[in-house]
Amino acid sequence: MLSAQAELIWQGRIHLGDEPGVYGDASYSGLTVELPVTLERLATTGPFTTTLELEIQDMQTFQGYPGHLLEIFLFVPATTPQHFTRKLLASTRLTGNGERHTIAVDFTGHQSPHRVGVRLGIDTDVPPGLYDDFVLTRLSNRSQDFAYVASFGFRA
Repeated sequence: MLSAQAELIWQGRIHLGDEPGVYGDASYSGLTVELPVTLERLATTGPFTTTLELEIQDMQTFQGYPGHLLEIFLFVPATTPQHFTRKLLASTRLTGNGERHTIAVDFTGHQSPHRVGVRLGIDTDVPPGLYDDFVLTRLSNRSQDFAYVASFGFRA
């Protein structure tokens, strides 16, 4: 069972879409945003999974289109010192008008701490000019018995 209380990683207002200024109180990122997060496993037993939860304001999608792309990338050390490669761990399409969206992330076979990029991109299969404008307001972590703790940014 996931923890009842979500662990806050980041909170703010980032406007995604193709109409700058629609949300005057939000930073405009354009068509995509990627947040750096470090997840560290504290548990010695149990699953190697955690769930990331995004809170979004005013998301609307058109039926028949795939929806907004949410991807979780793991930055894995490469064979060359001080170099990393991105590995896709999880992805989903966000559709509908919900304000909370979750994605399970499985770290089986990977060494903690985990440096991940949480990337959210606008559905660009929709014709230009009809892209959805919405605001990302919060990113949280939920794991079984608080097995994973999170921090915003990449930590050593």
